[in-house]
Amino acid sequence: MKKIEKINTVTESVEKGEKFETDLDDALNIAGVGLYNVKYSLLFALMLISSIMEVIGYAYVLPAAKCDLDMTDSQRGVVASLPYFLIVITSYPWGYVVDMWGRRPTLVASCLSVGFFSYLAAFMPDLVTFTLCKLLANISLAAPSAVPYAFIGEVLPPRHRDLALSLTNALQMTGAALVPLLAYGVLPLDFSANFGSYNFRAWRLLGMLYATPFVICGVCMYFGPESPKFLVSQGKGDEALEVLRTMYAQNKRTSPDNYPVKRLKMSDAQQKSTGFLNSLQLQTLPVLRPPYLKWLCLNGFLLFGIFATLNGINMWVPDVLNRVLTETTEESMTACQIIRLRLNSTTVELECNDTIEKSIFLINAIAGMACAIITVSLSLTIKLVGKKPLLVFIYFTFGGFMILINFITKDIVFAILLMSLQITGLGIGPVNAYAVEIFPTHLRGMAVSLGMMLGRLGSAVGTNVAGLLINNSCESTFYGFGGLLILCGVLTFLLPKSKT
Repeated sequence: MKKIEKINTVTESVEKGEKFETDLDDALNIAGVGLYNVKYSLLFALMLISSIMEVIGYAYVLPAAKCDLDMTDSQRGVVASLPYFLIVITSYPWGYVVDMWGRRPTLVASCLSVGFFSYLAAFMPDLVTFTLCKLLANISLAAPSAVPYAFIGEVLPPRHRDLALSLTNALQMTGAALVPLLAYGVLPLDFSANFGSYNFRAWRLLGMLYATPFVICGVCMYFGPESPKFLVSQGKGDEALEVLRTMYAQNKRTSPDNYPVKRLKMSDAQQKSTGFLNSLQLQTLPVLRPPYLKWLCLNGFLLFGIFATLNGINMWVPDVLNRVLTETTEESMTACQIIRLRLNSTTVELECNDTIEKSIFLINAIAGMACAIITVSLSLTIKLVGKKPLLVFIYFTFGGFMILINFITKDIVFAILLMSLQITGLGIGPVNAYAVEIFPTHLRGMAVSLGMMLGRLGSAVGTNVAGLLINNSCESTFYGFGGLLILCGVLTFLLPKSKT
């Protein structure tokens, strides 16, 4: 009843044009949803797309660069694993930075850093200097791949957060389609510019194109706002109010002076000025203690399951598809039977060959775009069915698909089931939406970063496990990842009831 009375009081004050004091959620509701929110939600979506392109782009840049950088297959594996391991290692410190120094400066610094060192890597003459530059770029990758989830939830009224996070996450899937599409347009270009110690070829240009969205995001965010929730948590109510006034003006197409809120109630815990170690302890220990520890572990494991399957299997999709779809046999065979059949066939290359079959680009681009469209369509249902039912559907459906692969003998059906696994990425948004609901503002960035850290750990584990099993115990690969997704589906029922 008190909540209803409060809503009625706020509504009457807005209608009368009176100035009043209220909390941040009500102030966001009054600011509404419009151009301001759409503009920055798309910017945050571009950051997430950039993160996907940077990671998946290794699958196309490294094979094309192996001759110029004199790189063996094992060295390629080490370089390709850098983003996953560095995101895991740096998620914790970036989570601390974003909660103590702010969302905006963190995103500006991290995006520009990734872009700068990725550009620099494109001009490196050998494997050592190239790897060093990519290492420096990937150190900053954890922030733009996780912080946008928290930021989106903090610039939108509560009733729109679930849908916005799901749509943003669905748009992120387009990054998986853009990677092979850009590779298809750039890698076949036959040009070479001699710079003395190296030749500037198409793969170097492709690496720069993959990094360009980070530069765009960093520059745009430099002129963007800070999160009003972060400002309130820091005791900067006046600055938060200015952000809300701008939001109201752009959404309602009116003057900021017409915004009816005159003061924000400082209900969130305000950060006190402390030393570095004390502030690090205050920022971390609450997340690792009850009641938040269980939610961090649950959210982290749910993300671990998604990333382990999504990135672990996807890393080997082109190779597996190439083996299965190019094999001609008279009898019906499953994918694993075909893989075992071809294990003894080897080819010896007399000279370095860094060309990539064009059909691989097209198959992955078309499949990625189709999955992105399906993902956007499914994300629109979150307002109708809710976060938990959507997660249960994703985990059980695609877990079942993984197990079903071991019994499919039709090549086309196998390819469809395998490529459809990209849709599991739709679950990242709802899981992070729960984190936005569960954790308070001053711990939210740390919680989301730690959850994504556990998820990225799944990417590193999944990639290596799939690589070990696909040739030695093929059926176990699909049974294992399918079982992991189904287990995540069961654990989803432990999530709390979503706030309305």
